[in-house]
Amino acid sequence: MRADKFFAEKFGSRTKSAEAIENGLVLVNGKKIKPKDEIIGDEEIVYIKSEESFVSNGGYKLSRALKNFEFSVENMVFADIGASTGGFTDCLLQNGVKKVYAVDVGESLLHSSLQNHPKIVKMENVNARYLKKSDFLESIDGVSVDVSFISLKLILPAIKEILTPNGVAFLLIKPQFECEKKNIGKSGIVHPSAHSKIVKSVVEFCIQLGLYPFAIVNAPIRKGKNIEYVLQVRPYGKGAMSILTIEEKVKMFVKLNSLNELI
Repeated sequence: MRADKFFAEKFGSRTKSAEAIENGLVLVNGKKIKPKDEIIGDEEIVYIKSEESFVSNGGYKLSRALKNFEFSVENMVFADIGASTGGFTDCLLQNGVKKVYAVDVGESLLHSSLQNHPKIVKMENVNARYLKKSDFLESIDGVSVDVSFISLKLILPAIKEILTPNGVAFLLIKPQFECEKKNIGKSGIVHPSAHSKIVKSVVEFCIQLGLYPFAIVNAPIRKGKNIEYVLQVRPYGKGAMSILTIEEKVKMFVKLNSLNELI
């Protein structure tokens, strides 16, 4: 049986099967596989890692960051901006948050398993650029952001507005939406040499607003896609990382990717 069909039966859908394979949760005979190219026979040894499962790839990205930062979100109230299917929201719930305000400019996008979740407040058809504290029923301890086709710089002022003084924000930096077109190749891949400058620009903008960087990590990526980064910022400066340190980390992540060691 072809691997994509075999694992679709295991995970309940081809989409979830593909995401699990891409995130390294499936091994056949001890090796990662290419779902469309592999045939699974009766004699094959199949191993499925069950420690994590999220409704979309975003969950794996935030999960990696929380583990890397050794940060607990337990009992916190979060606003998840750009919630979409709910990858970040799902990850936050699995890590014990008290409540998530799922904010998105679209509607009816959340995965069916999250649509009626008691800890989720859906905020649909909402432009996050104009969010205010009064839009929420309680103080926002944390913000997670995963937006596309728009620069984070357009969202950041609202994040600063709604976040509590001791809060935290996790920002998914997508270089392709933060750089000039000249830095993007025909395949949509941002030139590796531009990454540190792009991330530095986002960090400097954060600091201007009073959001200070405390940690950064590369996000899990699919082959042939842009490297993305999860940046942790807080509305106070004590203990923050220097911009130089962040630049050095980004250069390291880019180098690791070139050696196929990123994931």
